[in-house]
Amino acid sequence: MNRFLLLLKTSRPIFWLVAPLVFIGGLIVGEAKFSVLSVIQLVLLSFPYSLFVFGINDIYDYASDKINSRKKFVEGIALQPRYHEFVKHSVLIAGFVLLLSSLFTLNILNIMSMILLLFLSYYYSSKPLRFKEVPLLDSITNGLGFLFVALLGFSFGSSIEQLPIKALFVAGCVSAMHALTTIVDYQVDKKAKVKTFSTVLGKRNAALFALLIFIMTIIFSNILSIIILLYLAICALSSLMIMIYPNEKFSLVVNRILFVLFLITIASYLIFRF
Repeated sequence: MNRFLLLLKTSRPIFWLVAPLVFIGGLIVGEAKFSVLSVIQLVLLSFPYSLFVFGINDIYDYASDKINSRKKFVEGIALQPRYHEFVKHSVLIAGFVLLLSSLFTLNILNIMSMILLLFLSYYYSSKPLRFKEVPLLDSITNGLGFLFVALLGFSFGSSIEQLPIKALFVAGCVSAMHALTTIVDYQVDKKAKVKTFSTVLGKRNAALFALLIFIMTIIFSNILSIIILLYLAICALSSLMIMIYPNEKFSLVVNRILFVLFLITIASYLIFRF
């Protein structure tokens, strides 16, 4: 029971909804219907996928997490080294189950999307690649992860040639959101000598990067949904405010608000599409 609770904390339950909602969005855009395999994959993208992503993250981010006051439960924990081996084994099991669910689809787009998703999710935190410490690539990796989750759902109804260009703009916005989150842990990452978008390129440049992507998406993506456009406008305004006042505590509050609004926005969009 104690080990299960440890895995529960590591997986960050607050994030369990994110990948499943994106997956459902991919299903809808791909004009696919729910099937046994798609429902299984949907479920596996909640706790198992979150454990896969954040378990590896907590193992390799221990140096910064142990001095981060936010790492208590909701936003992760400082995973003690004595638990690293157990969590890593659990992560690999979760990854294997996710891959297996994809292989059973016999769908090349689904399989390739899952392989790339697991690869990026693992090596975002893990050495030797550790994309997290390659400024700009750290944010791009998060955007691509979003895209591959959407493609998993999309693959049940359509082929890659039918993917709308809007999906690429949305993935870019996820990269922008990630850049904003690096501002929150600026001091902690600096102290732990972790290279992130903000610690290397500066907090204001991270916010400027996000602002430009949000503005470009609003202008050029041809997204017509009022709900999504309103959210993007709020993100752009938030990026501008953080650029003007790049304080970590202020950025934390703004990022938390944007995360809640993201869940509300995507849920509202999916309900409307249904």
